[in-house]
Amino acid sequence: MVRARHCALLAAMLVIAGCGGGSGKSAGTTAKTPPASTQPKAAPNPLDPPANVPQQATGKADAESARVIRAWARTLRRGQVEKAARYFSLPSKFQNATPVLTIDIPAERIAVNQALPCGAVPIKLGSAGVFTIVTFRLVERRGGDCSAAAGAKARSAIRVADGHIREWYRLPDEPGGNGSQEPDGSTPVV
Repeated sequence: MVRARHCALLAAMLVIAGCGGGSGKSAGTTAKTPPASTQPKAAPNPLDPPANVPQQATGKADAESARVIRAWARTLRRGQVEKAARYFSLPSKFQNATPVLTIDIPAERIAVNQALPCGAVPIKLGSAGVFTIVTFRLVERRGGDCSAAAGAKARSAIRVADGHIREWYRLPDEPGGNGSQEPDGSTPVV
């Protein structure tokens, strides 16, 4: 039962992460767009972080949260997936180009860590309420396959409580500035 749930979770994550988007229009057709005042509001994209998840840091990262995030990232880079998974609490929330997943058994937290093909080095951390906004530089990890993404940057909003990751959301990529204090309030890691 646990193995089946683990496989189903991993399969769903991989299918969703591999899906591309399209415009939804057929070639040669035109559609009239109703005036903005009569257009229905678009439903939120289930692959985006929830609306209550902050997008930018407003201050310096909490030291304990930064310590947990760095330790988790270092462990995952070393290919120690099961050990890295133990940094996630049970239950926890995880979203990485997937709908928000609730992780409530050990096999699921291993699956979400295994599904991350790259290792990551935190290069910028800042606080935003209970979240830490992290910019990572993606790197190869033992047992992963990061080849094309190595060197790219990725951002996440991570909530740490009681020494464990409680929520992990992939944020849209945004260019950062330079200097000792970023425009979003975070501080680069030196």
